[in-house]
Amino acid sequence: MKRLILSASLVVAVAASAHNPPGELFFAVQFPDNLVPSIDGNLSDWDIVPNDPYTVLNDRLYSPVAEIQPVGRGEIDASDINIRHQFGWNDNGNKIYAQSSVFDNVHNNDRPDAARFNHDDAWEFEVNPDHTPTEEHNPEGLATNFSYKWAVPPVEGQYQFYRPNASLAWLVDGSKWVNFGWAFTGDQFGESTYTYEIAVTPIEVMPRAADVSEDQAVEHDLEEEEIIHISLTVGDIDEPSPEWQGLDSYQGFWTLSPESCCTATNDFVMAPVEPSI
Repeated sequence: MKRLILSASLVVAVAASAHNPPGELFFAVQFPDNLVPSIDGNLSDWDIVPNDPYTVLNDRLYSPVAEIQPVGRGEIDASDINIRHQFGWNDNGNKIYAQSSVFDNVHNNDRPDAARFNHDDAWEFEVNPDHTPTEEHNPEGLATNFSYKWAVPPVEGQYQFYRPNASLAWLVDGSKWVNFGWAFTGDQFGESTYTYEIAVTPIEVMPRAADVSEDQAVEHDLEEEEIIHISLTVGDIDEPSPEWQGLDSYQGFWTLSPESCCTATNDFVMAPVEPSI
């Protein structure tokens, strides 16, 4: 009943907001302070989270880039890749959380250039705290849509990649702003299940420049029942390519957003604490 009341109270806000897909809400579970997950790739901390409405499965994922795989929403071959996401947040810590379990028949990790994460299987988390449409993201000189991209295992120590501001010494895994964890079972580079976890302190806006300092980042204060934009993408490359073939190198590119990658468009509600938790 609480979920129904919450959804009803947000109808006007959702109708007036810029989001994609239209008319759909996703939910981030609120973790009490004593139950926030450890970001280590072990997803057992998430066992307390009810499946409904906090779990996103294959049926809600898009393949928005026709050149990669021109199929409809949810038309995933689960023997090739099978994806499960959950999302959360914590009020006092002001953190957004996400976790994914990704079964893949081949985990590719052969990029010849360690910096080219999109040449390998990758996990990409997008956050737009000010809830604006894609065409208004990252206006001239400013960053408002933040991409946290990961390709593991690391190649030459490189596994973390950020946009639109890259290579900032203070915006790295293990900082106040982002923590990332991963693990796997099965054949590390064959049939396996990789697990990913992330915790992000949301940045509302900061200058888009190579020398931006940490004190120029404006932290967004999360609030209960607030809606922000989040999206999550899994890139699937099964056949190693000695040379980058662009989009043709992908076997799958599965995202919550129908618009493509690299932009947060899904409406996520920062939910109240679940009575069961």
